[in-house]
Amino acid sequence: MDVMTLMAQFADPETLKNLSITQKLTASMITTFLGMGITFTSLIILQVVIGLLARFTTEKAVEKAPQSPANAVSIAAAEEDQRHRDEELVAAITVALSLQLGTGVGNIVIRNIRKIEDHSPAWNKVGLAELMNNNA
Repeated sequence: MDVMTLMAQFADPETLKNLSITQKLTASMITTFLGMGITFTSLIILQVVIGLLARFTTEKAVEKAPQSPANAVSIAAAEEDQRHRDEELVAAITVALSLQLGTGVGNIVIRNIRKIEDHSPAWNKVGLAELMNNNA
């Protein structure tokens, strides 16, 4: 009995009862390997497509231009502005802590401030916002 005839009989519930154990086992193995082969092949194709998309969608590294004197002055001004903003941030945090703790501003010393990145997904942020709004 050839494979196509066996698979046609294996698909029909009425003729499935008439098959021997070895024919059923053979047809089951063919079905299993065929399904696993199709799945494995499609996963390989998907991996290749994702690799190609990643290669074409990555951003190119921006080359730094040599600094000119005017460029250096603007960078220095930007750094001074950032330092001023940092000092304002420290002052605001110090005042908020002194109000919360009920102590004077002179008793609080802030030595280090680090920004912590929030890597939570958007649905998590929305859920937290809704929870906070409902409890308020």
